[in-house]
Amino acid sequence: MAEANQEQQRFWNEHAGPTWVRWQDALDRQIRPHGDLALEALAPAPGESVLDVGCGCGDTSLELARRVGDKGAVLGVDLSAPMLERARARAVEAGMPQLRFEQVDAQSGELGAAAFDALFSRFGVMFFEDAPSAFGNLARALRPGGRLAFVCWQPPSENPWVTVPMAAVAPLLTLPPPPVRMRRACSVWRTRSGSARCSRARGSRPSPWRAGASR
Repeated sequence: MAEANQEQQRFWNEHAGPTWVRWQDALDRQIRPHGDLALEALAPAPGESVLDVGCGCGDTSLELARRVGDKGAVLGVDLSAPMLERARARAVEAGMPQLRFEQVDAQSGELGAAAFDALFSRFGVMFFEDAPSAFGNLARALRPGGRLAFVCWQPPSENPWVTVPMAAVAPLLTLPPPPVRMRRACSVWRTRSGSARCSRARGSRPSPWRAGASR
């Protein structure tokens, strides 16, 4: 596993994960509307198999499992053991045997070849160190004609709700520099043809990938 991924593993297992579990209900309520829009775009159908990338405490995985029903299957993957423990408990409470969770790095881990009808992520793909390779790995897990829908923040310049407060407190605090990977902004989007392009920075050459039948 790359050093950057080891860093993410430590962060989500030792720091962010336990905190997220503690505040899971409030945090899910805050970001759920964003995920709901992507879920509508993905339109998971009964009987389908869906991969949830960066599933966290399982909020989106539970909803995906409801939509595919007991004839379908949902696999939620994440780096955070504390969050996955909470997710598994919620699946048991909800009585959803079609839902399971694994601690897997979706960027490079084995996800199965052509194993899923659809792939979903709510704020999970933005943590990839090498986005083209990561999306290539995800594309291999999709069946021909497979679908992808995800939510990912745009660059800071497109999010004044973050940058304005940060600018206000900056003179009063010593703010650490962002991680190197965050300085290499990556934007990925879905196109009508089913392909997507990932560009690491403004002006850089995009790297296309195709999922399913478009591969």
